[in-house]
Amino acid sequence: MSNQVGKRLKSLRAEMEKHGVDAYVVPSADLHQSEYVAEHWKCRAWISGFTGSAGAVAVMSSSAGLWTDGRYFIQAAQELAGSGIDLFKMQMPGVPELVDWLFDNVPEGGRVGVDGRLITTSMAEKWKRTFRAKKIRLVTHLDLISGLWLDRPALSVQPAKVHPMEYAGRTVADKLKEIREAMVEKKAELYLLSSLYDIAWLFNLRGSDVPMCPVLTAYALVEKERAVLFVDESKLTEEVRSVLEADGVEWAPYDAIWSTLKALPKERSLYLCDERVSAGLHASVACKVVTGKELTALPKARKNETELKNWSRVQELDGAAMVRFWKWLEEAVLKGGVTECSASNQLAQFRLTNSECVDLSFSSISAYGANGAMMHYSPKPETCAALQPHGFYLIDSGGQYLGGTTDITRTFALGELTDEQRTDYTLVLKGVISLTRARFLKGSAGNNLDVLARQPLWEHGLDYKCGTGHGVGYYLNVHEGPQNFSQHKRSDTPLEPGMILTIEPGVYKEGRHGIRTENMVVVEEDCETECGTFYRFRTLTLCPIDIAPLHLERLSPVEIEWLNAYHQTVRKRLNPHLTAGENAWLETKTQPISASFGG
Repeated sequence: MSNQVGKRLKSLRAEMEKHGVDAYVVPSADLHQSEYVAEHWKCRAWISGFTGSAGAVAVMSSSAGLWTDGRYFIQAAQELAGSGIDLFKMQMPGVPELVDWLFDNVPEGGRVGVDGRLITTSMAEKWKRTFRAKKIRLVTHLDLISGLWLDRPALSVQPAKVHPMEYAGRTVADKLKEIREAMVEKKAELYLLSSLYDIAWLFNLRGSDVPMCPVLTAYALVEKERAVLFVDESKLTEEVRSVLEADGVEWAPYDAIWSTLKALPKERSLYLCDERVSAGLHASVACKVVTGKELTALPKARKNETELKNWSRVQELDGAAMVRFWKWLEEAVLKGGVTECSASNQLAQFRLTNSECVDLSFSSISAYGANGAMMHYSPKPETCAALQPHGFYLIDSGGQYLGGTTDITRTFALGELTDEQRTDYTLVLKGVISLTRARFLKGSAGNNLDVLARQPLWEHGLDYKCGTGHGVGYYLNVHEGPQNFSQHKRSDTPLEPGMILTIEPGVYKEGRHGIRTENMVVVEEDCETECGTFYRFRTLTLCPIDIAPLHLERLSPVEIEWLNAYHQTVRKRLNPHLTAGENAWLETKTQPISASFGG
């Protein structure tokens, strides 16, 4: 791969010289700033060989760098080896941001090129402000990859599907009414949507345009009296057209969004999210622009009763698949011949056996031993590790069900463990319990609560270089905002009832092991006192937590009580979905524990 990357960089540098740019940036996004993108849009992976979901590459005549976050430090170092691309570990001491590196290395009066369709408006504006001091020009009309990537995968032509009321819980008309009320508050006559997740939610549509994320490639324009979906019309089945017409939604060709925006009268006002809409699309808007947060984000994040009811049922289906997998894993490892890939494939089969599970929600992170230290490790058939009857096996996985998206991580003991491994495992569980049990005041955000999951680790000088959890879409993207758990100030969205999040602290020790336990939770009202309204979390995920690795003496009575109660709920809820043999096995994995458990 490093030889291929070298040839591609050489070709790109020739194009850069031809177009007179000193540096060229290749982001990870598609035209809609999606987190996960279709194979067609994996330009950064193609040019660099780095396959993680997040990062950006900057190329100059004699140097190149990749910027990515803590989830991918180990993986990126391995995949970039010998490529001529340096790794820049984001948010680490002494590591410059991409824009600062460009500022320092591009000569005064120089030119930085990028495909402006692949970066957000807010990012482009930040770069321009930084470059101003050296009169560096940002050139945003350059797509230098398409002419080089000759075997580029084609775009999807799969049809769109209606997400019916029995799953959606709200009509399109009701959602549009709420959005239009928000537009009035923003003094905007039009609202431009580019986010595929928000468009799918607003119009109760799903698609197959991105692997493992059921979205439809489209733009949308909402006005007071009309709404227009800009989409490849060949994807609109008769059923979809009929439903859109009934909801008063028009449609137009996908590429017509550009000419439509250019033709808007200057006196009109259009609202857009500058963190979602691309710089290229924004530049085509002819009228007054009002920017701010996505108007659909909070309504989408606050799940309705129908969504929560369906999700609760889906968690039972997913939990049953996980129990079958763990039982199979325990028996198969003793027989031998199990690899990270075969284990991941087996879990996928258990999930997809259920007709309501349409797909996986992401490529499973199936990691044995030291591979678990790579937070987003992706095993490959030619290099995946064989599972041995000792150490830890970490599996982070999920499913796309019609009634909700799941995301769960369990770390299983396959046999003998070291004292260090058992201690780390116990500390991670303490973090999960601490945050899950929190009672918090209305108005609290993820960055107010994140410390609760880290504190047990911090007491032992441990930490993890990522957030503690993220929002989850409803039969949509497995990562959804705006709510999340993180130390960063951007994690400032107040948590509200109906919001779904994951809680997933971990310990990652390069060359030794990785441990993560992840549950999904929903925010609920707890109580009201003279001091205000308080909220709490209710755990949605239904799968036993391996008790074998625990240092029980490190758990408090309250923590032991929580774990026993959780396992009692797991047994009760999963019982109807399991065979007699599976239930008997589950009993052994969820038996009540005490400080003296196990002798």
